[in-house]
Amino acid sequence: MYQRLEPAEAMNVGHRALVAYQRADGRLSIHHSQWGALGWQLLTTCRPNSPFGGNNDWEAPVHEAIVDGEEPDPPNVPDTPVDPHPRTVVADLDGLTGQFDFLEYEACYVVSRSVDVRGFQPLWFARALPDADPVGDGALVSLRRDRDPVEDAARLTAWFRGVADTMVAMQEQGALTDDAVQTHLRERCREWEADGREVYVG
Repeated sequence: MYQRLEPAEAMNVGHRALVAYQRADGRLSIHHSQWGALGWQLLTTCRPNSPFGGNNDWEAPVHEAIVDGEEPDPPNVPDTPVDPHPRTVVADLDGLTGQFDFLEYEACYVVSRSVDVRGFQPLWFARALPDADPVGDGALVSLRRDRDPVEDAARLTAWFRGVADTMVAMQEQGALTDDAVQTHLRERCREWEADGREVYVG
């Protein structure tokens, strides 16, 4: 089951990111990064010899244990951008979106077993649906590798705001119900697949 941060921890200043490490069994080990969303830094700081972004000797064997589905043994207070202690495990990327906290996290990363890192921009449906659940009611859209990640994420966000605001206006005119808005948002987000992106909708 997905574990949210405790309220006191959630109030800490930061640019929080959720980091999902792919395991050999196909599942994902879920980790927290307090500042990982800042400038999409984990796209470059997480590497095969430094999977948690800290350039420590212990990182590679800890990551290997996580990939193998074993209990990792990192330091109790690790000095790494990504906390190597797993918070939970989810079945796959589709399952990750359904349990992603769009209110808590500003960015999502998926790290392959060979530490190939992909960035995903979260798009929370609450902009058009005030009753949207922070956990699950949104989409994760991958960033393009051939573009600046900050600019690409901003582009996705600006596009989504335009779509959501249009839906709000149509809803206020009585042209759309909440269910229709949610369906339309899901369909519009999936259109990004035609741009060579991965899209996962909660």
